[in-house]
Amino acid sequence: MATGPSPLPPTFILNSKPISQSAAHDFLSAYIDLSGTDPAYQPSAGISEHGPVSRTTAAAPNLTIHNLKRVKAGLAGEVLGRDLALAKIEEGDAQQQQQQQAGGSGDWQDPQQFEERVDEDPAQEGDDDAQGQMDVDETGENAGAVDKEERKRKKKERRLAEKRAKAQGDAE
Repeated sequence: MATGPSPLPPTFILNSKPISQSAAHDFLSAYIDLSGTDPAYQPSAGISEHGPVSRTTAAAPNLTIHNLKRVKAGLAGEVLGRDLALAKIEEGDAQQQQQQQAGGSGDWQDPQQFEERVDEDPAQEGDDDAQGQMDVDETGENAGAVDKEERKRKKKERRLAEKRAKAQGDAE
C-alpha cells in the first residue's frame, strides 16, 4: 500500500453573520481578559500533562495578543497612529499648495540658476565636499606630474592630521 500525505479533515461553517462594532469590542475584551488569566486562551500556549501552560514571558510578550489589543483599541475609536503612506501624500500636497501660493512651479528649477551652479568652482563649496579637497588640473597635461606630487603631499598631510585628531580623541 502506498502511504502518502493524509488529507485534511473536512471543515464545516455552520453560520456566519456580521455583528456590530460594540458587540465585537465586548467579545474581544472578554477574550483578552481571559487570556491574561487562563493560559488556555493564549495562542502560544503549550500543553503539558497538567494542562495548558503559558509560554509568554515579560521579556517575550505574545504578539498575537498585542495585536488583538490594538484591534480592541481601534474598535473603541482610539487613534493609535497615522498611516505613514497617507502622511507622505498629505505632506506632498501641502508642499505643492505652498509652492503654488508662493508662485513657485513645483520641483522645477530656473535653468539660469542651474547653469550658474554647474559653472561654479567645486573647490569653493566647502571642506566637507570631496571634490573641494581635490585640486583640479586646468593647465594641461604637462602640469599633471607636478599636481600629482602636490596631491600626494596633501593626502599625506590630511592622513597625519586625521591620525593626530583620532589620537587626541582616544586620549580624552
